[in-house]
Amino acid sequence: MKIFVGNNPPETHIVQQQLMAEGIECEVRGEGVFGLRGEVPFDESSLPYVWLFNKEQEMIARAVIQDWQKQAEKSDNVPWVCSACHETNEAQFGVCWNCQTPQTATMPQT
Repeated sequence: MKIFVGNNPPETHIVQQQLMAEGIECEVRGEGVFGLRGEVPFDESSLPYVWLFNKEQEMIARAVIQDWQKQAEKSDNVPWVCSACHETNEAQFGVCWNCQTPQTATMPQT
């Protein structure tokens, strides 16, 4: 079942990877059609999407997607410092690029 429609392939792959990290089996579909935008109708049917294999995982998948969307909508765009390795990370990253510590365990950059 179609669980998420992305605005572009990278965004769609990010969501797919978030779901896979939670053990939710899914894949990205529709990337080939995205490249034809302008040649085919410019609507949701030409956007890439995440296909969920197991309908029983729908509620968990929607919760993961909602959490990701909330994180992506943060407007502060303030870099943060990892509490584990003290590396500075850009605001859009939810996990430290250096040691993979989640942002929730970090402190804002001052």
